[in-house]
Amino acid sequence: MLRPHKRAEVEWHEIREIGLEGKNSTTHIVEDVQLGAEIVMKRIAKSKLESASEYFDEAKALYATAHQNVVPVLYSCEDDKFVYVALPFFEQGSLSALMASRNLTVREIIRLSCQLLSGLHNIHSKGLIHFDIKPDNILLSERGEALISDFGLAKQMYAGEAWQDQFYMPIAPPERVIGPPFNLQHDIYQFGLTLYRMCCGGSSVRKQFDAFGGDQQAFVSALEQGIYPNRQAFPEHIPNRLKSVVIQCLQPSPNDRFLSALAVANELAKVDNCFDWEYETVGEERRWKRSENGTLKTFVVKGDGSTAFLTAKNGKTRRKTAHCKATMTPTKIRGVLKNEG
Repeated sequence: MLRPHKRAEVEWHEIREIGLEGKNSTTHIVEDVQLGAEIVMKRIAKSKLESASEYFDEAKALYATAHQNVVPVLYSCEDDKFVYVALPFFEQGSLSALMASRNLTVREIIRLSCQLLSGLHNIHSKGLIHFDIKPDNILLSERGEALISDFGLAKQMYAGEAWQDQFYMPIAPPERVIGPPFNLQHDIYQFGLTLYRMCCGGSSVRKQFDAFGGDQQAFVSALEQGIYPNRQAFPEHIPNRLKSVVIQCLQPSPNDRFLSALAVANELAKVDNCFDWEYETVGEERRWKRSENGTLKTFVVKGDGSTAFLTAKNGKTRRKTAHCKATMTPTKIRGVLKNEG
């Protein structure tokens, strides 16, 4: 029995292009005439896809992985040249934009990471590998919760593995050197790299990648040896347990990484100190601040290596001389931050 398709029209007006472009797509904020709302419209060129069977793969993947920490798909449609995927517009922007504005506290890192891992576990439980976990693809809801977006590279697993030839070199795991197939530890590595950037700063990975100056052989060597990214670059307020989670996610061998997103979340739940230090660099100075019971604590490591520790309450500022030194080792700096945090 034939069951003919129904066809209908949708209409929207483009407002502006936004910085979520992919290799085969552009993204705009649009006004949807039918919904009477501003939404995000991702436009994918059909000419960049291998076959008609791929036209709606991304929309299908989003629909299949519906979850509170995955960006929901509103609808998908096509015209002669493009496939369109309609998504909600999140005014809070992306994790990447948040990290560009300031460094995150450990508390924020743990909270956002656990939300991200919840979404990632859901994706894996549906038999998919995302293949493009990075801060640009983590959006923030009105309540500041993390949602995974952009399933343009996602692939279905068969016997626990999936094939995907496209990748972005700075966030590629070491097994990319050998080639597909890949397992879900590919996503675990990319999550670890995202977590690294949350700890060390949004631009930390890109700066290290650019330092290779296009020397691909040197980059691949550093990647395979576990030298890239630099595991020694964590600021002193990042707890050892959190660093250990990052380092295990970034193990060169997939077999040495966490087995699942839930296993990563369970380890992150054990982090128990230095939650609320706000870290910033000002010139050659590094500064940490936190408020506790109405007292503002400020710890400064100056360019010459000397330190200063100040407390301020009710308009009065005091120096804590025990933490004011002409020089202080990284180990002692970590001790001050742990004891005072």
